[in-house]
Amino acid sequence: MPDRTRDRAHGRVELRTLKAVTVNHFGFPHAAQVVQVIRKTRDLKARRWRTVVVYAVTSLTFAQASPARLADLLRGHWAIENRLHRVRDTTFAEDRSQVRTGTAPQVMACLRNLAIGVLSRAGPVNLAAALRHHARDPTRPLATLGIALG
Repeated sequence: MPDRTRDRAHGRVELRTLKAVTVNHFGFPHAAQVVQVIRKTRDLKARRWRTVVVYAVTSLTFAQASPARLADLLRGHWAIENRLHRVRDTTFAEDRSQVRTGTAPQVMACLRNLAIGVLSRAGPVNLAAALRHHARDPTRPLATLGIALG
């Protein structure tokens, strides 16, 4: 039985259908289920629906994860992913970065992740405010990292 959900938020309607099929010897080691997710979205002011179909493979058996549970797991993954992307894009303007050659994009992503991680470990903070605070004094980032200047 497929899992179906309907949400209305952020100025749009979204219909999701998740179907899962148990598989054996599918060609992926440890594959237990193949999942199809169909997402239909429509802006509240528009008439046209946009449909996206994605597939996934999981090692979770049907007993471990029914279609409803798989839908919850997928939505939880994207909630985390979107929350991190929002921080990286709004605070660090990552989408507007013009660094595109060689390994520079990966290096910049690592540096952004380092800054997010270090500031988050320092306590619950507004990341943008913490970046401004640390930018005002060159010794503050070192102190946050536990490096004392003699």
